[in-house]
Amino acid sequence: MSKARLGKIAVLVAVSFWSLGNLIVRGTDLTGPQIAFWRYLIAAVIYAIGHQVVVGPLRWSDFRVAAPMGVVLGLEIAAFFVAIKNTSVANVTVIGSMTPLLLLGVAMRRFDERVSRAVMVATVLALLGVAAVIFGSTAGFSINPLGDTLAVVALLLFAGYFVLGKVARETLSGITLQTHSLIAGVPVLFVVLLIDSGGIAVPTGSSWWSVLGLVAFPSTGHLLISWAHAHVSLTLLSLLTLIVPVFSTAGAFVLFDETVTAIQVGGMALVLAVLSFAVVENSKLAV
Repeated sequence: MSKARLGKIAVLVAVSFWSLGNLIVRGTDLTGPQIAFWRYLIAAVIYAIGHQVVVGPLRWSDFRVAAPMGVVLGLEIAAFFVAIKNTSVANVTVIGSMTPLLLLGVAMRRFDERVSRAVMVATVLALLGVAAVIFGSTAGFSINPLGDTLAVVALLLFAGYFVLGKVARETLSGITLQTHSLIAGVPVLFVVLLIDSGGIAVPTGSSWWSVLGLVAFPSTGHLLISWAHAHVSLTLLSLLTLIVPVFSTAGAFVLFDETVTAIQVGGMALVLAVLSFAVVENSKLAV
């Protein structure tokens, strides 16, 4: 199997893990900064040990390359978790789905990616499908100034995370990029936690399962994305993130008995169909 195909599979697995992460965050009593900090700290320790065993010693030169992505992702996770605690999952998801639009121009200018008109049209159609998934919910869509503003901040940081990750991947391996970016993110989230809570609250009881679940799934998703950057175009990678609201909505239906309307089912079908087309169309172009 070619690395290009493996890269696409890695991204699909990654967005599936991120979708599960949204459900985990929703079910925890921890604040956004608390769960973000402990997730990062535990993941950083695990990956640092794994890097020492599998790859070799950590190097300052690698850290300097990976640190920008780690700092940006740490801030994005904090903003996202706080946003999802202060506004609806629908609001955060629909705002976050704008990522491909932000990255299309960057992909063409910075990385010389060819983006056909068909893929551009597919992007718009996929966004319409996401809107149907979100706005078709019986929960509706309401405005929350703080949460929605933080969701926009998270959107901008998330787009930056993809760009910085692809740049860093030009010189670092996936595991090295992931490990050093996690280490760089820990102090960022520590400061955010102190500002938000005034101290460090240690999770108790079942809260630890939420933290460990985020380490096991979304953090692994970020590792897969770090590896896939070398084999998948930024355009396609960002488009495939639109699967997250589809999978999260389906997961909420299965795990939390949330109602799924006919409009949402139609939106999910549209997103999946359009993204399937985009994958095939994108594979015809030189990355």
